[in-house]
Amino acid sequence: MNYHCPKCQGVIYNRRNKRCGFCGAELPAELLFTAAEIAALDEQEAMAKELHRLEQAKRDAEEVARRASAE
Repeated sequence: MNYHCPKCQGVIYNRRNKRCGFCGAELPAELLFTAAEIAALDEQEAMAKELHRLEQAKRDAEEVARRASAE
């Protein structure tokens, strides 16, 4: 679903911001994420970052083991 600023019709690209990124108008609450939605998004982002960190650590360990066995 696309959300647009009621003043300039610009696309709302970040529903966390209370102001339109194009014209600076204050956005109505119904176009913004709720506090609960923001908390859920923050949690999902933190989980994704942790998963990425763990995957990178695993790849790094595999690379170290591969190099050690090649010596």
